[in-house]
Amino acid sequence: MLDWLQLLNPVRHRHLLPPGAAGASPLPSAQWLAPVLAAARLQGPGLAAGGLTLLAPSDEALREAGVVPGELPRNELQHWLLRHLSVDDARSGGLLQMLDGQLLRPGEAPRQWRDSAGRVVRQVGRAGEQAGLRVQVVDRALQPVVATLWDRIAADPSRRRFATALEYTGLAALLNCNGPFTVLAPSSRGLARAAARLGLSPAALWADRALLTRLLSRHLLPGRLPSSELPWSGAMHTLAGQTLQWSALGLLRSGDLLLPLAPGSDLSCSNGVLHCLDEVLLPPDD
Repeated sequence: MLDWLQLLNPVRHRHLLPPGAAGASPLPSAQWLAPVLAAARLQGPGLAAGGLTLLAPSDEALREAGVVPGELPRNELQHWLLRHLSVDDARSGGLLQMLDGQLLRPGEAPRQWRDSAGRVVRQVGRAGEQAGLRVQVVDRALQPVVATLWDRIAADPSRRRFATALEYTGLAALLNCNGPFTVLAPSSRGLARAAARLGLSPAALWADRALLTRLLSRHLLPGRLPSSELPWSGAMHTLAGQTLQWSALGLLRSGDLLLPLAPGSDLSCSNGVLHCLDEVLLPPDD
């Protein structure tokens, strides 16, 4: 049977290249993969039926991360592998949702992503197949996501007013809970404009804690929802039971506005997903 793992190790085929060829320098390999899949019992026809993609860190990437997968206890090894497995196809170049919930966002250049901490993850060589898995070697071992939704929001200078409002209304504590939740976080400028859009002064909006709480609750959704799973031409319910409407082009209705997700969306958190908006989500105009 053809051993695709050997094809992921170009060093074995250097003799086929002409002397001095650009491709003659050794490329990163993933020699650890075959024995580790066997040890983790992640093999067999069931994997092929599932269409899973494994982002396999190169041997060099594992050395840099100080990780030796073969020395991990089986339970830890399985969790480590889940962090690198996705039902999405890496060849699409789009958003990848890993089985541990982390989202890898497309990077600025082809064949790369950014992880939840903004680190670049690059594809190395061509994808192959091993033990029923699509295998793509990458130059970085993925790290677990530890920051909560609240951690992310509180650390973002462009959403500082939103963070203050969450603390003021008591909703901040919810975003440190297990979840999972999806948050549509408006910018500070958008929140500053919300009062005028409601026909109020900023002082009047902040003085009415109940109104501000209802307004912020429109931005909190149950579940872990990457942009690829948002219901275009559909509706979804917030944690408070309010309804959000999506247009056929994937725009959110906010009063008389239609809002796209802003850059920086699809940010993985340990307890959910953070999306960004430039405006506050007001109830639709009747």
